[in-house]
Amino acid sequence: MTNSTHQLLREFKAGLANIYGLRLKGVYLYGSRARGDQDRESDLDVLVILDDLGHYGEEVDRTSHLVSELSLKYGVSISRVFVSQQDWLERQTSFLANVREEAIAI
Repeated sequence: MTNSTHQLLREFKAGLANIYGLRLKGVYLYGSRARGDQDRESDLDVLVILDDLGHYGEEVDRTSHLVSELSLKYGVSISRVFVSQQDWLERQTSFLANVREEAIAI
């Protein structure tokens, strides 16, 4: 992982902490950048774990400014997925199983 990717992820997590405070339970990088098989066009796939997950669209709206700002600053698209802490710990979906397998904690 490049230094700029590390810096972007640090800034993203700090921004999420400012938005969510204690509701933020975890942030994980997954996908091609976590596996190390990304190319120049690869986006940054990030799973955001919240204590409770209300309306998904509201979480997207809450983070849109942060995502736009960092995407422009670093020239990379950030794709985020939100999940509740309970689902992260207990749900057994193929998506979550894949993320758990390759995830890198931020």
